[in-house]
Amino acid sequence: MSDRVPRELTLLELWAVLRRHRLFIATVLIVGCGLTTGLVSLLPPVYEARVLLLVEPERTRVGEPAQLGLGAFDNAFVDNQVQVLTSRSLARSIVVGLGLARDPEFLAPLPTPAQAVAALSTYLGRRAGRNASDAASEDDPAERLVDRFLERLVVAREGRTSVIAIAFQARDPNKAARIANAIAEHYQLAQLASKAEAAKRNREWLGARLAALEERHEADRAALADFRERFLPDGSAEARRDAERIAQLERELVAASLERSAKEARLVRLRELLRKGEPLPPLDDLGSSALLQNLAALKAQALRREAELKADYGERHPKILDVRRERAELEARIEFEQASLLREQEAAIQTLESREQTLARELDRLKTRAAERERAARELEALERRVEASRRLYETYQGLVERAAQAEATQGPDAWVISEAVPPDSPVFPRPKVAFTVSATVSLLVALFAVYLREVAAHGFRTAEELEVAIGCPSLALLPRLSRRAEPAPEAVVLARPSSRFTEGIRSVLAALLACRQPGVGLAVAVASALPGEGKTTLALCLGRLAAREGLKTLLIDADRRRPSVNERLGAKERPGLAAVLRGEAGLDAALAVDPESGLVVLSGNDRGPLCARLLGTEGLGRLLAAARARFDLVLLDTPPVLAVADARLVALSVDRALLVVHWRATERATIEAALARAPELAAKLLGAILNRVDLARLHRYGPSSDRRTHRALARYYAD
Repeated sequence: MSDRVPRELTLLELWAVLRRHRLFIATVLIVGCGLTTGLVSLLPPVYEARVLLLVEPERTRVGEPAQLGLGAFDNAFVDNQVQVLTSRSLARSIVVGLGLARDPEFLAPLPTPAQAVAALSTYLGRRAGRNASDAASEDDPAERLVDRFLERLVVAREGRTSVIAIAFQARDPNKAARIANAIAEHYQLAQLASKAEAAKRNREWLGARLAALEERHEADRAALADFRERFLPDGSAEARRDAERIAQLERELVAASLERSAKEARLVRLRELLRKGEPLPPLDDLGSSALLQNLAALKAQALRREAELKADYGERHPKILDVRRERAELEARIEFEQASLLREQEAAIQTLESREQTLARELDRLKTRAAERERAARELEALERRVEASRRLYETYQGLVERAAQAEATQGPDAWVISEAVPPDSPVFPRPKVAFTVSATVSLLVALFAVYLREVAAHGFRTAEELEVAIGCPSLALLPRLSRRAEPAPEAVVLARPSSRFTEGIRSVLAALLACRQPGVGLAVAVASALPGEGKTTLALCLGRLAAREGLKTLLIDADRRRPSVNERLGAKERPGLAAVLRGEAGLDAALAVDPESGLVVLSGNDRGPLCARLLGTEGLGRLLAAARARFDLVLLDTPPVLAVADARLVALSVDRALLVVHWRATERATIEAALARAPELAAKLLGAILNRVDLARLHRYGPSSDRRTHRALARYYAD
């Protein structure tokens, strides 16, 4: 098999496909247009009248800005009016106002294509389904009448403008215009009634809201007056005095805190000096008394005397003892004075701490009173703002009440008729031109789709090119189909009419075989097909007879031992067959028969006895073909169908070339692919394929337009 990719379909080939199915396409178009003609003739005409409304919402509505530009609000308003115009409530009021319940036209829905099909079926004598009105007979008649009215009503906004188009459809053009104008009039009246009701509700709501705001404003004023009475008149002077006192207390508190901190630092230093036994600093530094300093000086003199006496006297001398007693007394006195000094410092610190606490309590009291006064001031300010806000809101609603009264007196609709409906001249349904255009387009698409399905479903080979792409080998010939009544048997045609197109096709195959033959050596060729009935036996007979008539020593071996037919078709006498020769039961010369009309030598397959596969291989048939090549120029083998039995694979092992016969438009591509895949030995030696039983009158339909001219030129060239 070849891996070649099929080429794309050209425009000429596409045109050939359309020409090939032109009758089918024309039939579908005629049927589609005919059905459309029937539908159009059965449908009653429907007329449509249009009214144009310009919708502009009022710019001075209560509670809204005086000037509004065209924006999201107006767009939403116009869209809402479209929904109002198609509402069931408005439709119900129009139906009642115009008395449409007595109009027989509104007792049935508008004609549709589906109903037209049903009417056409009834017209042709076929039973149609129930009408839509019958299906809805169990509904409420009044609501069904509203549904009929809404079916005929079409309301749409004209682009992004503020214009709304109201279209109504009826069978009478005057009735359509009258009802369309009535819809616009009812819509305007409904708007006025709705606005009056809304204004009344708005006035009542504004009155109740204004009374509530007045009561609230009076309550706020009373609360403000009561708060001012409770607020002290001299509160401002007292607040100033408290502020001055707070500032003074803060300064005194800071001074007391600094003094206490200094004394605490002195006390800590004094204790550290006393702990180390170092002399105390001057009086100004730590606040030590003059007595303590004098005692320290006397102690130092006693120490010097003791040192002097130790140099002159011993340790136990009375003078030394006196000095030591004096020094001990001085030390005791010094310790007492030091303890007194520490107690004085601690007492001073405690006094300063008490003063700080007193100042802090007084400062907190004044700050608390100031904070309360500040909260009262904020509350007073909030009350004043509340009174002012309630006053302004009250005045605003007073203005709204006045404007609402003025707006109610000058109330008007939000839509004006800018183009009233007039009776139309032509119906909107059915439209013959549109119907025929749509019908022709749909019919053409359906026909083209059906043609595509038919082309896809055609699995057989229709041209030599398709066959070459499928098998990867050339197509050697296109053998025309012969009429069984007017023509003799094909194997007789090659002898009776050597210049016919059929014979020339056989001759093309013979030329391809001779091009592969080496001089002096015979060529063994297997003629095979995928399925029975393809014409392989006919091709083998015709090819053998033509080769023998043209002077080639040709041997035809009927290798289809299950259904041999060569001997029967040639009318030869019964002789030992291929099986007997391969089994050694008969000699080759005794089994050969000669066709008297052409000189073709035939080895029949009449012997249907058992034949093992080994004898069909190289050991049996291979030796036979080797002997035949030495005696004959061309050896043809009529093999069984490839997909039926495995004999073709065994025969292919011994032959030189193989031919594949394919029935035109009958043998499917998948069948050929399966046959070649099942017999790879045969596919490897395949010289080419032959399309058999080709209808030459229809062949040009499956190729470009040049194929038709070629067919005509060749038809004039051949003798018959």
